[in-house]
Amino acid sequence: MQAIRLGPLLLPVAPLLLVLGWWAAQALAARLARGAVAGGPAPRPGPALLAAALAGLLAARLLFVLRWHAHYSVAGALFDLRDGGFVRWAGWLAAALVLALWGWRRPPLRRPLAGALAAAALVVLGGQLVLGALQPPPRPLPALVLRDLQDHPVALRSLRGQPLVLNLWATWCPPCRRELPMLLRRAAAVRGVRIVLAEQGDAPQQVRSLLRSLGLPQAPQVVLDSGRQLAAYYDVPGFPTTLFIRADGTLQRMYVGEMSAATLQQGIERLRGAR
Repeated sequence: MQAIRLGPLLLPVAPLLLVLGWWAAQALAARLARGAVAGGPAPRPGPALLAAALAGLLAARLLFVLRWHAHYSVAGALFDLRDGGFVRWAGWLAAALVLALWGWRRPPLRRPLAGALAAAALVVLGGQLVLGALQPPPRPLPALVLRDLQDHPVALRSLRGQPLVLNLWATWCPPCRRELPMLLRRAAAVRGVRIVLAEQGDAPQQVRSLLRSLGLPQAPQVVLDSGRQLAAYYDVPGFPTTLFIRADGTLQRMYVGEMSAATLQQGIERLRGAR
């Protein structure tokens, strides 16, 4: 589960878990700090926790950008967090090292900071495990026949046999429009993995008009899902959503939101490793 829908709001799960973990870490650290020094003022764990959080986020993001640097075109991509690209273990390691350094320099903070790290890990990692366990079994590709822009039929189950990246998008969706050129370029260049873009609900002429305006009149990877059947079948919370589907047709992962080329390539590499 990547996002929770609350009425018109689409809330990503990962940041919510991080916020809850941060709150739990602060609460437990403050409680433990009150009894850390007998008869004296309680040490303040807040600055150490803030430094650890910032170091963790920076390390997780920096390692992701370095790993996929060939797919970033500008230096500012390090701070463009819309693609959700982080190396999680690097973040946890950096945060733990910062807390260990603070505890080494300030012994009264050792117990509060160790408790804070444990609380954050319990909330974030435990929450991810629980949400993963609550996911329904992976669904196979549905027996749907869609139409491409030349009005040719495309049977989705005929796409089995190699990994598939299935992007659900709409012409009225600004993030969809932003990532569309990148997806079509990668669809034309990638080997061993199919990339198909299923437009959800708009008329063929609207789709063609948008593609022409983007300078992409030839888009054989685009199919039309006029009844939004795929969004209903996979219970998609919003657009754009990208489905990473194994060669046997079962869903490996759902990514909700705008992707960068690096995020897409990371998903493709995971798919290749799942074969």
